[in-house]
Amino acid sequence: MNETASLIPLPERCYINLNHPASSKVSWRSLGIVLGRVAALPNLTDVFLSQAQFNLLAARFTPRPLRPLMMTSGLQVILTSLAYVETDCDSGQTTLQRPSGGLCELAKALGELIPRPNTISRTDSAKLEQIRQATTITALNQLSRRSLTGPTIPLATTIKPKSPEIAAMDWAEAMENYTSSRSHEAA
Repeated sequence: MNETASLIPLPERCYINLNHPASSKVSWRSLGIVLGRVAALPNLTDVFLSQAQFNLLAARFTPRPLRPLMMTSGLQVILTSLAYVETDCDSGQTTLQRPSGGLCELAKALGELIPRPNTISRTDSAKLEQIRQATTITALNQLSRRSLTGPTIPLATTIKPKSPEIAAMDWAEAMENYTSSRSHEAA
């Protein structure tokens, strides 16, 4: 009999179990490290701007109930590329392979792990997209030799790209603060 487990390995001995999301071991720090290592605007800026720092920047201009959505923007796409299926065979061997299909389980697992509003209106979706687009234009104008027109975010200072490690820690701290303040509000 073969037993399979669909997993996404994360830094610091954490993982997401796609078969049983409740048994996942995830920390904000481990997710922050993943977001900190990926470029938000690959090949478009002259310097590396991590997805973690980009999400933090955009979240500053996002209404509070929608911040977890902005903070975790891009996470599902990034994690999909890390997923694998582990199969324990009768012979005692373990095989690893890429999962087939669209990884619907990942959306469900992230839904259990990340605090989100119960419903999102079209207006809220449009607002998130406008903020994301304005953040992208602002970042491209400041960090590349481009001069794009369109909505921008009102920053008082120039964007200074952070190292992946610092961006990851800042992201994790912001998520911890957000989730702890939500649990205090619920109490």
